Amino acid sequence: MRVNPFTVLAAAAADWQRLSGLLEPGTRRTLSERLSRLRAGADASDPAAVLAAAETLLDALPADESARLRQHGDTGRFTAQPQAQQLYEGYAAADLCMLVLDGNPMVGPVLGPVRERLLSEPSTPWTESADPLLIVLSGPDGRRRLPLFQFEAGAMPWRIALEVNSVLRAATDPWGAADWWLSRTTWWDGTPASLLGRDRDVELLGAARELADPEGEE
Repeated sequence: MRVNPFTVLAAAAADWQRLSGLLEPGTRRTLSERLSRLRAGADASDPAAVLAAAETLLDALPADESARLRQHGDTGRFTAQPQAQQLYEGYAAADLCMLVLDGNPMVGPVLGPVRERLLSEPSTPWTESADPLLIVLSGPDGRRRLPLFQFEAGAMPWRIALEVNSVLRAATDPWGAADWWLSRTTWWDGTPASLLGRDRDVELLGAARELADPEGEE
């Protein structure tokens, strides 16, 4: 391959919402397998894995789209430079791994920093026994984790946290729900998470309902 495969994958991540619809299900499965190999060997910048993943995309996309990605990846000879440094408009190959393998939309130069801010908060590994109303976040490594603010003691969640998560539809938008809990607002002097256990449950639930349904519709 005469193009930089890391840059090809990064450019695909930048336009994934559109490009994903051009791939057959079989290609998506193959790409997932090869991106899993890339993620597993990320620390070693596995050349075989990144080349295989890039070739899967270039071979499967329509000729004009493949040519466009090749042009974006025409950055000179491929070296084993760490993939995090090989970007396209702020996107990296790791972003494509998150999009394809995890369905994680928090990638790129705008949402990536939000993801890292939320992941920097204390958390605990997710387990299958976790309450389905808990917020679950995943990082570049694909590992799922539970932000600790949701727990009253040990593995016992705050009841109000589960209620608010349900109102905020955390099952479908965990990042939006986590951002609400962990960001300072004009409602209070602090974050909503900081009010847990302070007899502010009614306020928390009311604010969440106002955000989810500002017009008060049923």
